[in-house]
Amino acid sequence: MTSLRGDERTEFPQSVRKAAFRRCCLGCRVKGVENIPGVPQCEGCGTELRPGNIFYEHMDPDGLGGDPTAENCQVRCRNCKKTKDKVDNAIMTKADNVLKASYGLKRKTKKIQSKGFEKAPGQRRASTPVEKWKGF
Repeated sequence: MTSLRGDERTEFPQSVRKAAFRRCCLGCRVKGVENIPGVPQCEGCGTELRPGNIFYEHMDPDGLGGDPTAENCQVRCRNCKKTKDKVDNAIMTKADNVLKASYGLKRKTKKIQSKGFEKAPGQRRASTPVEKWKGF
């Protein structure tokens, strides 16, 4: 789906990713999770991050003006990324729809007119065993 805001996504430069990674190694800030200094922990849920399971996410979505800065960068695990993607996609879709409506680009929906279906004829009822053997 194409966005009216542009198709280019601003990725985090390496210097910002390094700063965010250092921050997540200082200790977990998630309530109820053990703080382990020196061990990278997800800034969303607090789980220990392993290679291949580290994602750098915009806290404010990129398409809504989120800058690629260390303050807007969060280090997350795969599960937190999936959850945040669902939320961000819904916000971005709504923003696209509002923008399209304000510029008159929204497709007008027209109800499909149809004749409809003819009413089905009544069905015969199968005879019950009592009626079937009444003559004997």
